[in-house]
Amino acid sequence: MRHVKKALLLALALLVCAGCAPDGPDLDPAELVRAMMAADTTLPEMTERSGGEGGADGFTYLSGLDYGRVEDYFYACASAGTAEEMAVVKLKDRADAAALMDSLADHLEARRDAFAQYDPEQVPLTESAVLTREGRYVALIVSQKNGLAQQEFQKFFQEDSPPD
Repeated sequence: MRHVKKALLLALALLVCAGCAPDGPDLDPAELVRAMMAADTTLPEMTERSGGEGGADGFTYLSGLDYGRVEDYFYACASAGTAEEMAVVKLKDRADAAALMDSLADHLEARRDAFAQYDPEQVPLTESAVLTREGRYVALIVSQKNGLAQQEFQKFFQEDSPPD
């Protein structure tokens, strides 16, 4: 009976510790976005914004999600006002990923509508945008080579092959 109690206590301790384990790799959103941008050599000059001091103000342009749910983010958009943009948001809790993706879809729809009015040639880029996630990381990709950028994002989460 004592052995059963010890085994149950050990199993409970392991279960509690498993809940404390980090939610996947701890990555820097800036590193991810810069690697994604390097994968698409067609990108124009990009303006960058990030989390940290004053990060909440820049984040509101990208998403309506409560910034208190965000651990960090990095966002780059075309300096000349064209449709290209890339972002990675690192959430505090992976359970917020669906809400963030909905908010980013709203952002894309607003961008699509704006381009339809003043620069219709940019609309196809917004229509082929990619929203993807890995754990608590969500990426937004609007570029000519969004598939390559998405592959670069995913490389960071593959255990077999770390990014170059």
